Amino acid sequence: MCGINGFYNFSRQQIHDPKNLIKRMNHSVSHRGPDDSGEWSDEQEQVFFGHQRLSIIDLSQTGHQPMISQQGNVVTFNGEIYNYRELRKQVSDYQFKSQSDTEVLLALYEKSGYSCLQQLDGMFAFALWDCKRKELFLARDRAGEKPLYYSVDNGIFAFSSELKSLLQLPWIKADLDEKAFYHFLTFNQLAPPFTMFKGISKMPPATMMTVDASGIRFFKPYWEVEYFDYRQVSKQELAEKTYTLLKQSVHSQMISDVPVGAFLSGGVDSSAVVALMSQKSSGNIKTYSIGFENQPDYDELKFAASVSKQFNTEHFERIVTASEITEFVPRMAEIFDEPLADSTCIPIYFIAQKAREEGTIVVLTGDGSDEIFAGYRNYNRYLKHYRHYHRYIRLPQSVKKLIACAAGFLKETSPATEMFHRAALNQEFFWGAARSFKESQKKKFLSEKFQKRSALWSSYEIIEGYKQQFENLQKAEKDDLDWMCYLGFKMNDTNRYLFRADRLGMAASVETRAPFLNYKLVNHALSIPSDLKIHNEEPKYILKRSLEKILSTGILYRKKMGFSVPLREWAGGYMTDYVEKHLASFCTNTGLFDQTGLRKLVNTIRSGDKNVTNDLFTIYFLMSWFKKWMNV
Repeated sequence: MCGINGFYNFSRQQIHDPKNLIKRMNHSVSHRGPDDSGEWSDEQEQVFFGHQRLSIIDLSQTGHQPMISQQGNVVTFNGEIYNYRELRKQVSDYQFKSQSDTEVLLALYEKSGYSCLQQLDGMFAFALWDCKRKELFLARDRAGEKPLYYSVDNGIFAFSSELKSLLQLPWIKADLDEKAFYHFLTFNQLAPPFTMFKGISKMPPATMMTVDASGIRFFKPYWEVEYFDYRQVSKQELAEKTYTLLKQSVHSQMISDVPVGAFLSGGVDSSAVVALMSQKSSGNIKTYSIGFENQPDYDELKFAASVSKQFNTEHFERIVTASEITEFVPRMAEIFDEPLADSTCIPIYFIAQKAREEGTIVVLTGDGSDEIFAGYRNYNRYLKHYRHYHRYIRLPQSVKKLIACAAGFLKETSPATEMFHRAALNQEFFWGAARSFKESQKKKFLSEKFQKRSALWSSYEIIEGYKQQFENLQKAEKDDLDWMCYLGFKMNDTNRYLFRADRLGMAASVETRAPFLNYKLVNHALSIPSDLKIHNEEPKYILKRSLEKILSTGILYRKKMGFSVPLREWAGGYMTDYVEKHLASFCTNTGLFDQTGLRKLVNTIRSGDKNVTNDLFTIYFLMSWFKKWMNV
């Protein structure tokens, strides 16, 4: 886990003191790699690389980056290649100087070129300068665990692990991308290529690109979900394969030259990871759990402690207080230069800090399982509505509009209302990651001028893009639950959970790994027939069945509690006061919000409606984010 930076001045523009710019970029992401810092440049070709290192594999100076091969190719690499030892055997004729996975990547590239990506099992983002081709080669891992941002401006291509690093470059301005802002209001997160900054893009997962003297030359995906035909495979066989793939993934991701631990909630996913880690480890694994002072409704500590006892882990609990929450909330905008309005970020920050304090540098998590194995109970609710949706979508347009109009009397946020309105617009029903404001709700608090500028926009374009990818996949039979799980993996896992884990782990200089999102396990999980993903209304049926050999019934089948934080109880008053205090100036300075509409939303929050806590957090986060990054 590291921070990578660089730029390629392919049009040979005049840049003042480019080496100092790389140092500044490195400094802005020093938290991503406190162990070592490096720069490299080819001034003749105008290529400049920077690197901040968190040492995980090969802790010696031979692992220093940017790393240069004997042929003169150079790489700055962030992440881990879990199968690097096996891959190293395939390039045994290469004269290795280190024991690092980074050098294995260099060797593989020199042997196989771009196709080296197909051999990598890991999480990564990297930039590699090919000195013979005079070409920059960049790629991001399949699930999108490691971030990669880039900009092309006036003949200069720049890249980094975080946006704040790119903003160190004098030719890149912090100008708002209004369309990205519009979509953020819908999803509370951003899908590639959007960032909140005009002219800066986020590279999609499983994508590679090349840049030469003409600019970006190739930009294409190198992997997509592969569905298998499991219609004739028994429940037991599916369960056995699930267990085998998860076990292989967990064991492979324990590879490290520094201590490895796990976040443990006591739920199915984190408990499974800990159970499988205990099979591989010769000593006691360190596990970490979070609790909230005097808030039993948010507390899973007893479940985590039970799992810890069963697998004899060295267990640590972090109890967060109300004052710590209110002190941390203002810091979130600083950490998330790409905005993410998700209050569950708060406990992750504290538990990552605790892991670092106890000497654990790498932690495995249970992230991603619910999306690919259909772990949410509200999926059942959507599936029941889908039966009606498919009938409504086939009705004449005039009838659909009439029904949608009548649905206006229903609760605006109900699934039934969503169904009627989206069917009337001939849109897909399930927008799984749309956690904030619907299109109709936005109109109530966005300024009239901004509404005119955004009149032709719809956040459905994000969902439609994923839907087209899904439709293009080869599968014997694809149904609604297949779509829901695919969207969950492609959008929510990547842009929320993995992004969240990366930023908060890195804020504490801790590397997080997600065994459930190994690409082989993803292919397998998404291929499980829908009636076995959810069976007799039991979510994650095959996964739970596969884990019965290592986890108790009490863990596997207890009611899912969900990962949440007492935000309303502890920070609701603080956030509401902040929003009210800055509301007028925020609306005036941004020109994006209507004061009257936004004040109505605040008044609803003041009335004690618990259902609008997320809306409050979104508005609060945006205000603090604009203040930090847009000087508003």
